[in-house]
Amino acid sequence: MNAPQPLVSVVLPAYNVREHIGEAIRSIHAQHYGNLEIVVVDDGSTDGTADHVGAEFPDVRLFRKANGGAATARNLGMREARGEYVAFLDADDVWLPGKLKAQIDYLDAHPDLGLVCGGFSFWTADADGSFPDPDTLFPPVGEAPPEAENSGWVYHKLLLSNFVWTSTVVMRRALIERIGGYDEKLRLGQDYDYWLRASRETEIHRLGAVMALYRRHDASATARGRGSPGTNHAVEIIQAAVQRWGLASPNGEAISQDELSARLFGMRVRAGYGWYHKGRTAKARNEFREAVKLKPFSLKPWLYLALCALRPARDA
Repeated sequence: MNAPQPLVSVVLPAYNVREHIGEAIRSIHAQHYGNLEIVVVDDGSTDGTADHVGAEFPDVRLFRKANGGAATARNLGMREARGEYVAFLDADDVWLPGKLKAQIDYLDAHPDLGLVCGGFSFWTADADGSFPDPDTLFPPVGEAPPEAENSGWVYHKLLLSNFVWTSTVVMRRALIERIGGYDEKLRLGQDYDYWLRASRETEIHRLGAVMALYRRHDASATARGRGSPGTNHAVEIIQAAVQRWGLASPNGEAISQDELSARLFGMRVRAGYGWYHKGRTAKARNEFREAVKLKPFSLKPWLYLALCALRPARDA
């Protein structure tokens, strides 16, 4: 006889996503995985998200809390989760069919692995504002081999690129117990910080298939400012990680200081461009000054520092 399926807890933080959360929950149901629970944590929504979930999806374990940010919502969901495995899905995104089975099968076949993730694709509305049926965009997820370049002890690689996307992650409860919850002091970038912490404790494997769709819309976290030009929380997170752990993964593989400097330089310059084009010249100057410290002979940040000096500031 086949062994019973392990319980999977799917944690969805939700904030003002009444319009979209139903599709997210239905994409979990469409996994046809026999032993799961859905944990929705409403983070102080004002659009009736929680009431909608409670009325339309009685199978969901629904928790309500005052607004505190995604980290606080995920942490509450993780504390309430009862599964051997914990998966994450943002409430305005969707999973593709077969995603969960492929990842649980992979984890079952690799008992020493604590976390698996996968690929994703952006999901953009048509000209009329409607989002195309996900089933018409990508096939169901089947057996997906790991991406060699993004699998293994990847801490050092994550310093250069955050290729772990939250809505594709499944992790063992045992790993959560070792590393704890999300850092609630971080209103932005807390997921990047969390995967860096996880990568110190376990190999991470990224399976080579599109497993989820990231919805791009005006009310998304990115549009509200999570990914707005000039936010450089990722720089601070990387610097804190390097100060704590250095440049090497636990197995000894490492990046060079030059590689790290190039990564931080690019982030500083992009942030500077963003602030400059918003007219926030004081903030732009700060970013370009930091870029110059990293690469003093690069001309672009010097040029923009000069332009900032000539442009009236509109900083608050």
